[in-house]
Amino acid sequence: AGGDMVPSERTVTTGVGHGKKAARRIDAWLNGKPHEPAATHEPVTFDMLNPWYYSDAPKTMRPMLDAIRRQTNFDEVRGGLSETNALFEARRCLSCGNCFECDNCYGMCPDNAVIKLGPGKRFLFNYDYCKGCGICFAECPCGAIKMVAEDI
Repeated sequence: AGGDMVPSERTVTTGVGHGKKAARRIDAWLNGKPHEPAATHEPVTFDMLNPWYYSDAPKTMRPMLDAIRRQTNFDEVRGGLSETNALFEARRCLSCGNCFECDNCYGMCPDNAVIKLGPGKRFLFNYDYCKGCGICFAECPCGAIKMVAEDI
């Protein structure tokens, strides 16, 4: 039901993502429904991001065992992060192409065309009010808004 979800990459992020994918397929199979993959967006490149939104912060350095200690035991050579440091590092994510509800589009829209749906539900755009000024697109820090020409 879950299919082969083990790719060649061996990172935690990939493992969590593929575990989520497997869980969704298994859930659909157990409920007797066909699995319908979630819609994906096109990749977002750095030039589509607005890095001004994110604060500059140096990368957290992980502790490293010195050469002598590496020869005398089997401890990890590169130490892990504390919970505080791990949470800080997670906040450095640029969320490329994924809305994280920063409210920039909602607050900057001069036409009140952006409707806030509530925590975790993102936004709805009312195209009857939208004039196509592109301020929401320009203010989105993660490139989650795409401007598409309207067919008239």
